[in-house]
Amino acid sequence: MNGAHWLVETLQRRGVEYIFALCGNGLKPFLDACVDLQMQVIDVRNEQSAAYMADTWGRMTKRLGVVAVSAGPGHTNALTGLANAFWDGGPMLLISGCATSQTRGMGHFQELDQVEMAAPICKYAKFVNRIELLEHEFTNALGAALSGRPGPVHLTIPSDVFEAEMADSTVHAPSAIAQVNPQSSGDSALVRDAVEQLADAERPTIIVGNGAFYADAGEALAEFAALTHIPIFSNIWSRGCIETPLHEYVGTTFSAPTNGASVGLAETDVVLVLGAAIDYRMGYGRPPTFSESARFIRVDSDPNELSKTIEPEVGIVGDPRSVLEQMIDTGRNHTWEHQAWLEKLRGLREALLAKWDSRGREDVCPLTSLRICREIQPFLDEDVTFLIDGGNIGRWANMVLWNRHPEYWFTCGASGVIGWGLPGAVVAKLVRPEKPVLLLTGDGSAGFTITEIETALRFNTPYVAVVAHDSAWGIEADSRPPDRRMGTVFGEIRFDRVAEALGAQGVYIEHPNQLGPAIQRGLAADTVTVIHVPTELGGVGYIDRQYAE
Repeated sequence: MNGAHWLVETLQRRGVEYIFALCGNGLKPFLDACVDLQMQVIDVRNEQSAAYMADTWGRMTKRLGVVAVSAGPGHTNALTGLANAFWDGGPMLLISGCATSQTRGMGHFQELDQVEMAAPICKYAKFVNRIELLEHEFTNALGAALSGRPGPVHLTIPSDVFEAEMADSTVHAPSAIAQVNPQSSGDSALVRDAVEQLADAERPTIIVGNGAFYADAGEALAEFAALTHIPIFSNIWSRGCIETPLHEYVGTTFSAPTNGASVGLAETDVVLVLGAAIDYRMGYGRPPTFSESARFIRVDSDPNELSKTIEPEVGIVGDPRSVLEQMIDTGRNHTWEHQAWLEKLRGLREALLAKWDSRGREDVCPLTSLRICREIQPFLDEDVTFLIDGGNIGRWANMVLWNRHPEYWFTCGASGVIGWGLPGAVVAKLVRPEKPVLLLTGDGSAGFTITEIETALRFNTPYVAVVAHDSAWGIEADSRPPDRRMGTVFGEIRFDRVAEALGAQGVYIEHPNQLGPAIQRGLAADTVTVIHVPTELGGVGYIDRQYAE
């Protein structure tokens, strides 16, 4: 058994089902091993797409996402997806091939210091220069990817190491599923302190992030909400754990123009942060987003996360589900009187929605982004895997559609990157093959990876993509007056026709009433359906200013 066969077999024993890949220099032995051992390879048109797929797989399943690419440009193309996993704490392994190690440093084909390029956005990154080190480096990388705050790791493996024979003693090493599974209770005294502060607070709030998703904290969160009636926010672009509508859930953080309740954060006196990063999405925990006197209680499986950005009043090392269960037990001995505060925040959210309720309902084409989101809304009451890719259309969707935040709704994450949606839809179908997949994307986003429609067809992963086509980088164009939009607008691509040319089904919308039925037909079809929707150029802020004038 050579190094490539050992690595593929070890990945299989760890529960890895797919390798997302693009062939090339240094990768042939690894792909040969995938053939020999019947490892499913999802091969793509661009390494960026392969990395997005591995990132999406990891962040949707909590299991290790694996991407394998060639040396040089293949490696550099994959770095954006690797960075996405870094920003969002997703478990991911990038395997990059390269030419034989004997000629390293002599200017061999596509020679780069791939490890040094990847290291700043990895929890672990190594060049495996000898077969004797392969098991050791893989084990270290795997542990780093799955422990604490999950994240990406990288191994550059030259072709001679892939082809070298492994020692028999390492071939049948014991293994376990490579999955993020934090299980640790918090210090009981700190939990009591946290509960007392929340019960005594006048205006407490809860903010949940990726850590709550990885800990499967949804049921415990719902139970704690029913006990305490504390308003709950989810950190925008985080993974979700609110599977069904909760009365206590008031939407996402970060964007006051799209969630009226978020302005209420400035009034909160105690904030319980469950597995969420206190970053730009929370105003760094400082004024004006929060008051100077606001006290923070942080719960995280990774102790290194507790004091990032701000020092909490109470810092609890433990996974959010276990700590919430402890809080529930302790909280039953307290009186919770937060209904009035909850209703105030719910009122702020509803007031913003009411402000927009009469707008964007005209039967005109191009459609408004509001109308597109409203046409999509009924389908989210069904069990549909929902993805959002895009800046401008994403803001509208964030306002109109987020009455809950289940784990099977997915965005790019904290990076704000665009273009991941079409490859991501492939993975969404692989993760939940029995459920239909609906992607809402902007035209700029869809243009990045349009050829991956063919990949979806090749691997029988049907989905519906609604493309909001405003011929612009909408969120950027919206921030400029019409005479200052150089570099933010472009021409039309008929995405329906491109889809048909690639073998998929294309639909062009000429009237708003056509969109809902087109989505319905597409979700029932056994192919990729791309719905091109001519869309009015205008973001939330721009349209709001127009109405104000």
